[in-house]
Amino acid sequence: MRAFGPIIRQPALSGRHSASVILLHGLGDTANGWSPVGPQLKLNHIKFIYPTAPTRPVSVNMGMPMPSWFDITHLDQSGLQDMMKGKPFDPAGVAESVAHVQSLIAEEVAAGIPLNRIVVGGFSQGGHVAYKTVLTNNAPLAGCIALSTWMEPSLKEVPPANLRLPFFVGHGSADNLIPPIIATTTQAVLEGLGCNNVTFRMYTGMGHSSCPQELQDVREWLLKVLPEVQPTSQEVQAMTVGQLRAFLKDAGVNTTGMLEKKEMVEAALSQLQ
Repeated sequence: MRAFGPIIRQPALSGRHSASVILLHGLGDTANGWSPVGPQLKLNHIKFIYPTAPTRPVSVNMGMPMPSWFDITHLDQSGLQDMMKGKPFDPAGVAESVAHVQSLIAEEVAAGIPLNRIVVGGFSQGGHVAYKTVLTNNAPLAGCIALSTWMEPSLKEVPPANLRLPFFVGHGSADNLIPPIIATTTQAVLEGLGCNNVTFRMYTGMGHSSCPQELQDVREWLLKVLPEVQPTSQEVQAMTVGQLRAFLKDAGVNTTGMLEKKEMVEAALSQLQ
């Protein structure tokens, strides 16, 4: 198995980590490329995880090595058309990357985050891996974020529960690398599989990138899919002083005059409904 690159993990900012989002970068990028997104979204109860693809020779890059979740042979119009007719790029490489993401999911589950509180997403090539991870996972996750990417009609069997999951699909109308027709064809592929909870957004003038409006839409979608869950009284009592301060700050409570942990615990417990 190939050696995958470094992983950036951003802990939940509030006193309670109750959900996780795994975001995969695009071809030639690393975890650093998307790591600013979590802080921008300001979803304090969510832990963000950014893996890095293995560095490997990529055919479309004249065989030169670069971070890539799988090999891509060509991105010209005929190649994209063939792919969207059901000829996926590098199935073995995709399967290897899906297995890597599944290992990250398993780590979150072992840390106490249930599958229905884990979203997998990605941009471009990373979004393709996200699609296949979420659609083929043995048990349903919370959902999938697919940005400027594609899904060809190649999956033969998808667990029925995965077809009911929410998908957020964003694409730019001026994307000249993965043209908008690929996005609309992907939407038809998802509908053909039986996915019935797809939020599709086409962003006017956006190229093969992201934009503030798209990130705002992702934030609103995540708040619906992974709403903040109020802690139990036992969890409040187990919080550190730092976690208590963060929890109370989120609740709009001024902790300036609170010098003892006991005061903070009592204030936090009073916020529970």
